[in-house]
Amino acid sequence: MPEQILVVPNTAAWQKNVDFQGFRPGNGTELWSHFAAEGVFRERDKVEEDLGYKQLIVYMVLRHRDQVFIYQRIQETGEKRLLDMYSFGLGGHINPVRSSEFRRLIASNLIRELKEEVSFPGPFSYGFLGLLNDEQTEVGRYHLGLVFSVSCLSSQITVREKNKIRGKLIPASELNAYRDNLESWSSLLLPHLHTIFNRNYA
Repeated sequence: MPEQILVVPNTAAWQKNVDFQGFRPGNGTELWSHFAAEGVFRERDKVEEDLGYKQLIVYMVLRHRDQVFIYQRIQETGEKRLLDMYSFGLGGHINPVRSSEFRRLIASNLIRELKEEVSFPGPFSYGFLGLLNDEQTEVGRYHLGLVFSVSCLSSQITVREKNKIRGKLIPASELNAYRDNLESWSSLLLPHLHTIFNRNYA
């Protein structure tokens, strides 16, 4: 079956709510209510380049203490527009689950995406940080990021799809060295990393 993903109609009212460029911190209660009320599932292939919708993306910053997990998309990646770029956010579309409760839908997809992308022993915790919107890039204008901090107790984090990405933990203070080669969302989020490290979910 074709993949179904969660999207929100890109109406005038919606555009007013997300009339910002970059990262917007906060709990986003009003927008979460809008997502729950207006979000619909559509076939991914039919909305990938349809500006009538915004595709909602779970975007996770994976950390261990004062370190951040950074990765690079390599030759076998399916997203050719992001080839060779670096990111410190793991992202994925939101697919249907059995629960109809919106926050459980998001949580289930966050956990699924995390387990598909990386492997690590031990527990983890997570918390919502804010929203990412980028109208200035080809990829960004079709998507809206729901940004989460994910804190791992273990530093033994490895990628699962080694033919598509390679990654490692680095001190957060070293991320500026990657600035010129970051994907747009990571670049927009970089100045706000202090928000992530000042909130403790572990």
